[in-house]
Amino acid sequence: MIVRTLTNLFLNKTRKIRKNKSWGIAFLCLSVILLIAVPEAIAWRDVGQYVNFFTSLYAFVFLLTVFSVLGLFYAIFNNYGLAWISTFLPVFLLAQINSLKYINNSKPLFPWDVMIVWEGLKAANSMADPRKIVLLTLAIFLAGVLAAVVIISVLPKFSLGKFRKRMVIFVISLLVLISTGLSQRFNIRPSKSNDSFIQTVDLEAEYLQKGFFVAFLNNITGLPKIYVENYSEETISKITDSLSEAGANRDNFQPDIIVLVSESFFDITKLSHVKYSEPVNPFFQELKKQNSIKWFSPTFGGQTANAEFEMLTGFPLVLFSPQVVPYRIYLRRKTESIASVLNSNGYKSIMIHPYIRNFWSRNTVVPNLGFDEFIALENMKYTEKRGGFTSDDSLVSEAIDVLEREKQPVFLYLMTVQNHYPFKAGRYDDYEDAVKVSSDRLNEAENGLLESYANGVLDSDRALRRLVEYIKTNSNRPTLVLFHGDHLPTLYGSKIYAKLGYELDDNDLSRYKVDGVVWSNYTKELSDNAGYQMCYMPMKVLQWAKQPMGNYFRFIEQLSEDYSILHTGGIYNSKGNKVPSSDFLSSETGYNLRHLVYDLMFGQSYSISEEYLDD
Repeated sequence: MIVRTLTNLFLNKTRKIRKNKSWGIAFLCLSVILLIAVPEAIAWRDVGQYVNFFTSLYAFVFLLTVFSVLGLFYAIFNNYGLAWISTFLPVFLLAQINSLKYINNSKPLFPWDVMIVWEGLKAANSMADPRKIVLLTLAIFLAGVLAAVVIISVLPKFSLGKFRKRMVIFVISLLVLISTGLSQRFNIRPSKSNDSFIQTVDLEAEYLQKGFFVAFLNNITGLPKIYVENYSEETISKITDSLSEAGANRDNFQPDIIVLVSESFFDITKLSHVKYSEPVNPFFQELKKQNSIKWFSPTFGGQTANAEFEMLTGFPLVLFSPQVVPYRIYLRRKTESIASVLNSNGYKSIMIHPYIRNFWSRNTVVPNLGFDEFIALENMKYTEKRGGFTSDDSLVSEAIDVLEREKQPVFLYLMTVQNHYPFKAGRYDDYEDAVKVSSDRLNEAENGLLESYANGVLDSDRALRRLVEYIKTNSNRPTLVLFHGDHLPTLYGSKIYAKLGYELDDNDLSRYKVDGVVWSNYTKELSDNAGYQMCYMPMKVLQWAKQPMGNYFRFIEQLSEDYSILHTGGIYNSKGNKVPSSDFLSSETGYNLRHLVYDLMFGQSYSISEEYLDD
């Protein structure tokens, strides 16, 4: 009885609203607020950005774009209420997702983010309480259904009637969307017509300038690519002809090559004012005295895929927009990497990563980089968990099995996952061999977080020791082992670092410095502690393993003599002096680098010598 009364009351009010002549004007104003003002506020949650945007001409472009989308739906459904809710829900949802991503990742929502929605949900399931995810998803769904029922019931029908009128609105709306930049493509391009000044496009700036919705639509049909002035086979040949001749492997020396990348590894002993119940990385410190190395990762606190991209391809991310993740949007074709080069030298290349195989699109990317085999969590033999993730020890067990079964020289790329964020307090409370960590400078929650992270470092050190000791004891083959992290961990962002006296923001790219060690059983002359960008890593590995290189890595070898760091945070020459990125990208060296990377990623691969081409 009560439900019937409330329903009748609602319907009576609805009829009165529909008959009100001023309703159209009122709802138009309401639409501006709900479709434009509110979503933009939600997207950034920044008053300064909000004021700057709505005092610019792009606010008008935003309005035209949203109402053109509304017009498209109106023409399709011939129902204003249905069109309005079909516009409101995606705009509102995109704004909310944009806000969440920006808060957690300092990057807006890009169209290519949808490519990892499924693996992102899997990651969220392993890194957060799945019940919260389910409840949040259910709440959003129910809110959308409720909004749809109310809006469609209240709004006037406003039927267009004839098909011709609907087509006119459809065409006009579509033309407006196109004219406001729906099909705009972004790339690295000259800011002057004479091509004398090259710079990368900052997509975050585009979003802040145009508003999240317009910028999101802009990027749907255009992926940011590398700008090249006159790409041709002749251009590439001129670059490769200037390179020194490739050295042959005359002694047929082919050591096994193992690259062990430890998730979020940081030499925690650099943090002062911390007490440990036992040393957390004693074997690392032992090897560090022999051959220590230092890399500059392209990322901090996350996005392993970007570090991995540089580590395997040698392509510096400074050439791309700083918001791009190549694993998500590129590498959908065969692309040269250290794996493919070593394959041409008679190696078998294998990647092992104890996590789901399609995370960061590795199921597609890894084969395209030339790996013969990709062993992921789904097909691992050893899957013991520790601290919530598959243990580093399980990864090493898998690697040892590969070393024992393979007769030909192998390139093993091992990417751990055990010490992945979040470093929740208590992750290792149930393990008797866990290390205890404390600092008078940290509160209880911070001490708990640091202790969880430190135990991951300890287990990574144990895994490294086990791997090296196995090679010393059981292998009669020459072997090279490189160990380092992919990026520094986020410890409440930079908060814990600062409290413990480790400065991350000292204008020296400290938050990107990743320590490592290199060991071999055939030579001790491997140390090179100058500090290089991570994109130099494949070239350095080929040097240490005494393997011949293709044209690109020989170019990178020459490049490293003049430039040590090619980072979005700064480009530094070999003397340690900072060079403006625009000057580097516009120089002859930058020209050659841009064209070679474009050739291998997007072009015809003219730079690959015949001996490195697949049969």
